[in-house]
Amino acid sequence: MIIYLNNEEISEKYNSLELPNILKEIKNNLEDEILNKILVNGVEVNEKYLMETLIEKKDIKKLQFITKNTENLIKETIKEASEYLPKLKNGISDTVSYFRNGEEKQAHDNYQLVMDGLEWYTGVIIKVLSLLDEQELYNKAEKMIKKLNRPLSDMMVAYNKQDYVLVADILEYEIIEYVVKFIDINEKIKKRIQNERVNYNGS
Repeated sequence: MIIYLNNEEISEKYNSLELPNILKEIKNNLEDEILNKILVNGVEVNEKYLMETLIEKKDIKKLQFITKNTENLIKETIKEASEYLPKLKNGISDTVSYFRNGEEKQAHDNYQLVMDGLEWYTGVIIKVLSLLDEQELYNKAEKMIKKLNRPLSDMMVAYNKQDYVLVADILEYEIIEYVVKFIDINEKIKKRIQNERVNYNGS
């Protein structure tokens, strides 16, 4: 098995270790960088794939770890979120209209996109804030996401019961308010990372 960290071959140093330990050692030795991609035989996999050894070591010809500078990754993610969140807000409004107007196909398609969008943002914002030395914002976001889980859970129950009037109400009167709050948090992070004095955990 040939192991690469970005373009540097590191097989000799890590080949004697089991897959979960290779991953742990790679992550522990990163400075000002974060693991961005893992490729097994050219195919991207997640960390769980190695941690749970879902493939045997002997079946891996090439294992690649690709990193990204922490600061750049955070800036790219926050920029992407800044562009995406207003679209998500508009998408929720459209979904409400589709449900109320009985346009079922559009409503169901949009509903899934909204759920995927919320899952994506709540995942990345916690990841970004865990890398930043911004405990107050981290706590605020974490608390908000926990609160969001309640209306999300109610909405999923209503959706499964095909109570689309209630789904539309929850989207309009509760979920959209959280997206507005996320836009606000995202803008605060954007301003902080534009400040040269921002600190990154682990740096």
